[in-house]
Order: sequence, then C-alpha cells, then structure tokens
Amino acid sequence: MQVYIEVVIINNLVINALILTLTLKFLRHKISKAWIFVSSAIGTLYAIFLPLADILNFFIFKIILAIIMVAITVGRCAFKRYLSACAIFFALTFAMGGITQGLASIFSIDLEKTNSTLIPFFVGLSGLIVLFAQKLIYKHIVLARRKSRYEEVVVISANGKEVECKAYYDSGNRLYYKNSPTIIIDRSVALQLFAQKELIDIGENAQIDTVTGKKKLPIITLDYLRTQDKKDKVYGVMAAISDSIRGEYKVVLHCDI
Repeated sequence: MQVYIEVVIINNLVINALILTLTLKFLRHKISKAWIFVSSAIGTLYAIFLPLADILNFFIFKIILAIIMVAITVGRCAFKRYLSACAIFFALTFAMGGITQGLASIFSIDLEKTNSTLIPFFVGLSGLIVLFAQKLIYKHIVLARRKSRYEEVVVISANGKEVECKAYYDSGNRLYYKNSPTIIIDRSVALQLFAQKELIDIGENAQIDTVTGKKKLPIITLDYLRTQDKKDKVYGVMAAISDSIRGEYKVVLHCDI
C-alpha cells in the first residue's frame, strides 16, 4: 500500500495532539496549544525518520520520546505531577490503541489495508470512549472519596492575586458557564481579588437556580484553583459572585471539581 508523506505527517500530528490533550485533561492541567503542537511535531519527526533508521525502532527510544513529549507539554510542575502525566500518557496510548483495534475487529476492518486517512477517525473515536470512561470513573470514585470530607481549605487565584478561604462541596452545584465548571464565591472573596469598580464593570452573568427562584450572578474567570495542602492547580474554572453565602464557608465548590 502506498503511503504519502503528507498523510503520515497529518495523521501523526492529529493523533499525538489528541493523546497529549487528553493527558492534560485527565491531569486537569492548563492546556497550551502551542506546546502541544511543538510536542506533536517532535513525535511526527520521529515517525518520519523511523523507517530510515532501524535503531529508532527500539522500545527505549520510544519511551525516551514519550518522556520528552510529555515534559514539553506539561512544562514546569512538581515531579510527582510530571510522573502522573507520563503514566496517563502511556495508559492513554495503550488504551486508545487497544480500543482502535477492537473497533476495527468489530466492524471487520483491516487497519493495515484501510485508507490511512481514516486512522485518525478511529483513534478519535477511541479517544471519545476513553474520555467518557474517565468522566464516569472520576465522578463515581475520585469525587465520591473527595466529597466524603465535605470541606476543604482552598486557594483561589484571579487577577494575579491569591485568596485562601474555607470551602465546602455541594453535590447540587452543577453550574457550568461556557462549558467550564463554575464555583460560587462570596463577594468578600471577590473584593480581595478585584477592586469594587472592577466588579461593577463585569459584563458577564450566569443564571442559576436557587430555592427562591432564578438569579443572575456576575462571573469572573479564575487563574486557577488549588487546595491549601497541594501545589497542583486546577485550571479552566469560573466563579459566580454571590451576596448570600453566610457562615464560615466562603466558597461553594462544584460537584465536578
């Protein structure tokens, strides 16, 4: 079967980028499209030169390549978090490869003879299956264990500032804004991050359901969220500002965080 170099390049770029993106999503790490592209390009160069140098086919070089790609994609972080990223990357690679072979077997498709442009489609479908499975596992195991504690001391960062405050998990908080999980913070916390005038000028609002009816709350974008005793940060979180949070807790955490 004749394979064109441009097809090899596109296939590898797409597949590498998909696996790296899923790795960051599973890790709940900040996603940098630029570094994902750089890392994917390095993996693609390896695939191009692989047929020209048999030595590159040794498993040790593939492991080294994966380690380098993950390091570039994740960037500076705690060593333990980097090891977790490597483990997730390898797990995703094997899982998606296995699912792709399984799908091909179910539909009686010979991947070696099929149109190579269809390969990314099968890999993408396997990625969706893995992502769906991860969400189920995360929801029913990880979050269940975390919510058993009900409360946390969290550090919220926005506008280049950090605020530490007590928070509790609310299984009923399923608020999403622009496809991002949205926590609820007391206005006193928001005022430590932004000046009063900045809060007044916020133009974005989210509608939420409360016991007294529907409310529209101002929305801010957080730099990140982390627990007090951990350095790992959760990115892609929004915060709705409320005037009705009372008591010692100043943050209502999202059920999916």
